[in-house]
Amino acid sequence: MIEWKHLTSDEVPALDKRLPVLLPVGLIEAHGPHLALSVDFDTAEYFARRLAEETGAILAPTLPYGFADEMAEYPGTIGLSADTAIAVFTDLVCHFCAHGFKNVILLSGHGANQVAFQVAIQRIWQRYPDAKVAYWNYWSEAGYTKIAHADQGETEIALAVGTRAHMDRVKDFKVSKPWYRIRSRAEICPGTGGINGAPSLAKLEAGVAARDDIVRILAEKLHAVIAAETKS
Repeated sequence: MIEWKHLTSDEVPALDKRLPVLLPVGLIEAHGPHLALSVDFDTAEYFARRLAEETGAILAPTLPYGFADEMAEYPGTIGLSADTAIAVFTDLVCHFCAHGFKNVILLSGHGANQVAFQVAIQRIWQRYPDAKVAYWNYWSEAGYTKIAHADQGETEIALAVGTRAHMDRVKDFKVSKPWYRIRSRAEICPGTGGINGAPSLAKLEAGVAARDDIVRILAEKLHAVIAAETKS
């Protein structure tokens, strides 16, 4: 496996620059009383590493801090403002482009990172119009579209990737959202840590099955990307 942080400066130029770079992006964020703050970091890193192992893509170091959106006011959440996240995503991708690696996939464990990416990609194209950059939420890109924050589904996957958990502390809570866009989940649902569902129903075996299915689906997509980009 090609892991960027373990390369030397004379090994980087020898790499096939057509290979996509996988940039895992997470967030340190509240996920109820039962899951560690590292869920979004853990999942981004796990799936990016598995995909790099399966496909030969280049694994970049994980960015632990993403865009802290409506969960920002829950205790423990540490992230970036929208403006800062946009700047960070832009700078990191542009650095890879400057080294000649213009195929980059941000593999995210936190859905709101996509908000910052949508602006960042416009800035990246201003400097590197030939850059091919994608954003993948690991769950939705694999077709797992019914997962909510710290619910049964996300808890199962967190357990399966090794996130620290305290299932004896688990609580179920369903968010009733108003008609307008929420600025702060903590303001309307204090004390929940952002739970939106029934994590008490989570089963490790279900998480392992979902985890491996997500790896399979995303690996197939990434194999196709690599085949298209590296064909002679």
